[in-house]
Amino acid sequence: MFSKTIIRNFTIAFLIALILELFSGTTIFAQNIETIKFSGTAAGVSSRYIGAVEGNINFDLKDLQDLGINTYRIYGGMSRWEPEDDDGKYGWPEISQIKTNPNIINWAHWDKIMTDPPKGSNYWWSGERDTIWQGNARTIFNSLKQANIRPVVSIRNVDNSWRPSWALQLNPPRTGEDWNEWWKQVFATVYWLNVRNDYRVDDCEIHNEPDNRDQGWGGTRADYFELVKVAKDAIEFVYKTYLPSHTYRIHGPKTVGGSNWPASALQEIPNYFDTVNVHNYDADISNYTRKVRGWITVLSALTRSFG
Repeated sequence: MFSKTIIRNFTIAFLIALILELFSGTTIFAQNIETIKFSGTAAGVSSRYIGAVEGNINFDLKDLQDLGINTYRIYGGMSRWEPEDDDGKYGWPEISQIKTNPNIINWAHWDKIMTDPPKGSNYWWSGERDTIWQGNARTIFNSLKQANIRPVVSIRNVDNSWRPSWALQLNPPRTGEDWNEWWKQVFATVYWLNVRNDYRVDDCEIHNEPDNRDQGWGGTRADYFELVKVAKDAIEFVYKTYLPSHTYRIHGPKTVGGSNWPASALQEIPNYFDTVNVHNYDADISNYTRKVRGWITVLSALTRSFG
């Protein structure tokens, strides 16, 4: 019977002999060798968020948790939550009046549509009653909060079906009355979600693919940038006034693949958003992703130089 010392020494000797054989000059390797290169320079930092976009057929938190989803994108805006002017008087109240007294807004309308929506569904605006998920916005936002899933709300004046019809007159906003309505929509959305309620909806996009007319934006890129500026004023007012310990994020324009709108936004209105968020529909996503990272690198360098 061998002692443990002899067995251990034999094992070590065998492994050394095997290693020497494998790395000797006579060892034959397969010819399709892959070379792995290591670099001390990072190519970029990818998001640690795995996201989903809502669908109108179902909302099941277990599905999101099973998939490891930790970000959930939700369409908001006038077609969904203000299909008719909530106070019936276009251009009223004025921005200054809302800042002085937020209760001038018709919160009864907002409470009802978020709690008891038409057709019994938060998706009443996008499908038939017998096919859409039955439930309200409160359930969705509260469920996401409890599960620590981060909502990203896209706020729109007009949607991809060019609705609601009453909001077409502010697509894009031109007059003081138009801007009053847009500011109120953004303010009311953020205030209802985070002040009247505590759903922690701290991420906002302004419209969806504004460079794609089929998605409902009726203005130019310059018009869009003005829309973002006014939206940021409304969002910032909510947080500075009522949620000073919270941090909000405004996402850059979600655009069609290959678009240069994000680059223009980084150059022209860099202080009006803090998150770059693009759509990439290419079969090979690396080229456009590399281009977007390049834009971010340039902006970061300029910020360090002049900031």
